[in-house]
Amino acid sequence: MSGLTFKSPFTQHLGIEITQWQENSVSLQVQVKDEFLNAHGAPHGGFLCSILDVATALSGTFCPEPGRVRKALTLSLNTHFLAQASGDQLFISGEVIKSGHKIYYASAEITDSKQQLIATAQAVLKYTKGSESLNGVEE
Repeated sequence: MSGLTFKSPFTQHLGIEITQWQENSVSLQVQVKDEFLNAHGAPHGGFLCSILDVATALSGTFCPEPGRVRKALTLSLNTHFLAQASGDQLFISGEVIKSGHKIYYASAEITDSKQQLIATAQAVLKYTKGSESLNGVEE
């Protein structure tokens, strides 16, 4: 989805690209840069957690209205690391599992270029004021 930029400097620094985004789901990809590696040369757990956090948040904040946005805050993020990534490209998917008026539950997973499952997460998120509606709020 070209043209979509993140307002958060941290998210911009991660280099996340949205490849698909619709109500209740998102697909992302990211290039693993050297500064995101741990001492073993693998993607750092904090980097992976950050990507999973972004995916769970975005899965519940799609807004089809031009010039408007939806935002959420993470209340809880549980992460499970399952394997060490191969290659320098990661693919992330996130989806809403259940949504109420102010709170939603989402999950996300990261796979590498060999389609190996690297990490999963489950999150509880809270919509910020006005973001409960699909119409969102003015930017």
